[in-house]
Amino acid sequence: MFDNRRRSAFTLIELLVVIAIIAVLVGMLVPAVQRIRESANRTACSNNLRQIGIALHNYHDSRSGLPPAYVWKQVSPDDPEYTAPGWGWAALILPYIEQDPISNQIDYTIPVEDPRYDAIRTTILKLYTCPSDRYTGVFWILDQAGTPLVQAATNSYAASYGAGGEPGEEPGEGNGVFYRNSRTKLLEMTDGTGYTIMVGERGAFFTQTPWAGAISFGTARVTPKAPVYSNAVEEAPIQVLAHTGSHSMNSPWADPDDFFSPHQSAGMFLFGDASVRPVRMGVNLNVLQALSTRAGGEVVNPDDFE
Repeated sequence: MFDNRRRSAFTLIELLVVIAIIAVLVGMLVPAVQRIRESANRTACSNNLRQIGIALHNYHDSRSGLPPAYVWKQVSPDDPEYTAPGWGWAALILPYIEQDPISNQIDYTIPVEDPRYDAIRTTILKLYTCPSDRYTGVFWILDQAGTPLVQAATNSYAASYGAGGEPGEEPGEGNGVFYRNSRTKLLEMTDGTGYTIMVGERGAFFTQTPWAGAISFGTARVTPKAPVYSNAVEEAPIQVLAHTGSHSMNSPWADPDDFFSPHQSAGMFLFGDASVRPVRMGVNLNVLQALSTRAGGEVVNPDDFE
């Protein structure tokens, strides 16, 4: 016996309306999810820097000074490209970030590029990886001619050399907290520890640099597809250092020796008092330079940069 009752079903118009509504909802949902994810990533990045700050202070308390940007054994003539042994600030604080098993394997008088340290250099440390950063992980460090030297794991953060100057050419002359063989004390930050940058973001999506240290005759290069016009190749000391030169943060003209954040509205910076604070995009270059010096005598207010 046939059932002559009509079955309900979507008409083509009704189906198209439903699809349109779903598309609108998805269009509204995706940006919201992205904002939530970015907020979580920024919080995680801030926590990374906070832990780095605590480690730097603990290092300072036990060694009567902050670690150098990198350890260097003087040679004659002085070639800035020769950075050996080259172990950087991020490697020197390993015992203070609960990475004793790695630190105990290192003889800091032996060059960081020594083959015996291949496994250490290529160890990816979550603390040195901003979750918003792209192109993190293991990469090849190239020399000036583009020849591969050694592999290393990236660092999303760089130590502050200061304002102006050329850290790649004059690595020992920084007016910031870190420079070659530096041993800055907190009392030397006469501009105020809360207004002196120690470490800031420089993402691997902008330039891939190693957390382990400065590889002799290695370079820091603009990462392919980075959102800048530059294709600059910087000298070996830039692998661990950044300064505030002629470009403000995230300038499209930035070079690898500049700070560069993967976040949208502000970059995260670690200050001398171990606080982590945002520095907004588009901040006046003079303000950023003032924050970068340890004893420049500048007066800066939070409203100038937050």
